[in-house]
Amino acid sequence: MNTLSEPITALAGDSVQGGEQFYNELQKKAMAAVQQQFKSILYPVQYPSQGDFMWNWQNSNQVFNNSTFQYINARVSPGDIANTIKLSSGGGFANAYVELLNAMQYSLNQADQATLTKAQSNASVQAGTIIADYQATFGTITDAQLQASGFTTKLDYVIGYMLGSEWSGVTPPLTYTTMASARNLKKLLPNAPISADQVISDVTVYLNLMQPVNGLQDQLENGAWTLQQLKNNTETPNQPNGGMQTFDPNTGAVNSQYDTGWNIPYSVSSINGDLENHNRTISIGMTTSQSSSDQIEVHVEGQAGFKVGSWLTFSTQASGSYDMSNVSGSSTNCSVSITYAGYSMVPAQPTAWKQATNIGFYSADPISQAVANTGRDVTGFKFLNNPPYNLNALANGGNFGLLTNLLISNYPTIEITYSNANYSKFMESWNQKVSGNLTLFGFIKLGSFSQGAYSSSVTQGSDNSSFKVTFSASPEVTGVPQNQKTAYVIGAAVTNPGVNP
Repeated sequence: MNTLSEPITALAGDSVQGGEQFYNELQKKAMAAVQQQFKSILYPVQYPSQGDFMWNWQNSNQVFNNSTFQYINARVSPGDIANTIKLSSGGGFANAYVELLNAMQYSLNQADQATLTKAQSNASVQAGTIIADYQATFGTITDAQLQASGFTTKLDYVIGYMLGSEWSGVTPPLTYTTMASARNLKKLLPNAPISADQVISDVTVYLNLMQPVNGLQDQLENGAWTLQQLKNNTETPNQPNGGMQTFDPNTGAVNSQYDTGWNIPYSVSSINGDLENHNRTISIGMTTSQSSSDQIEVHVEGQAGFKVGSWLTFSTQASGSYDMSNVSGSSTNCSVSITYAGYSMVPAQPTAWKQATNIGFYSADPISQAVANTGRDVTGFKFLNNPPYNLNALANGGNFGLLTNLLISNYPTIEITYSNANYSKFMESWNQKVSGNLTLFGFIKLGSFSQGAYSSSVTQGSDNSSFKVTFSASPEVTGVPQNQKTAYVIGAAVTNPGVNP
């Protein structure tokens, strides 16, 4: 999936105004169409992410389509046109999610931290004994081992990671309180080697010394462990931690590497049934007329008019580009209907992380908690520095968004009814066998294929001065293999994980 190659704001103001009016009407019509089943805001999706959604998301072996995965695993930002959204390249959401996790830590408030620090100071001699005995038996604790464990000190590595997790074999790890209250700590550590007896004995003494503050240590341990598991499961997904394999829609081959887990809780057959129901339509109407020698006035659904140099172009690989108000025999006076027939609401969701099993990768709680804790002396997740993304709501510029639902449809049918035109002259120059792409207001692609998205048919009106041109998806689009079938994305619902509901 491509990202926007140039900012839309670089276009002429009238073209931008046309885009705003079109997207505004598309949003209203789309939300009205699905209001009985869906209540959240739908945002039109800005080109070039409109026409490349592979809706056949799962093959017969229940393996996820990689192109579908790349689309839904994109980071959402505000679009360059008001009230629209744009998408990053595929995988952008998971990558940004890890960046945020790396910018966070779990810490105590100042009073609790002071209490814990004092207790640790009083028990520092025993802490040194633990580290010395562990390293004498199992080797020096390296920086790489610390980083992999998610802990920052050697003492926490030994107690929180080796005893609490590795030697206990439980998920989530044993807490300091649980280990301190055990009559025989060794019984809680079935994976501990025989040579660990001295270290376990050392830890028992230490935990007894730290009894009054073990609860504080529990909080730090669980927070650090949570962040590390979320990072591990996102950066190195595999089958045990909820990762999934995907298949190449062009070849059918299953990728050997695992990706983060994602789910679409709506069957392929249901999506297909929705798209085949052409009685469900969303339509937008426009009218055009001559404004000046080089300007056309356009009205979208009766809104105040705006002027553009060209409102619709038809581009073909062989014949170049046709301005549909300037083709020989055409006219600037016409009425237009853009109809999306057959639509489907497709939900998408990352695999939620479950602490009890350590399966999944996505949890919004640490992020929203870190946002809420910014500038406050509280215990919890916090940012070490300014987060790398705007974590506000989309309406306030938030650019860390997650797709939750997509409203897709068949490619729109565009009907242009000309008046004050010349049908005979138009047919002399028009080739109905040529296919190409349509661009509205200079930048809105009605289908984002490199070639051959639309074919046309022409019907004469009551006399030679009127006729209708109908553009519909060409056989090159509708006849592709099942795994490569694509749909037009009308709009999408978005959640911003940093915003508390």
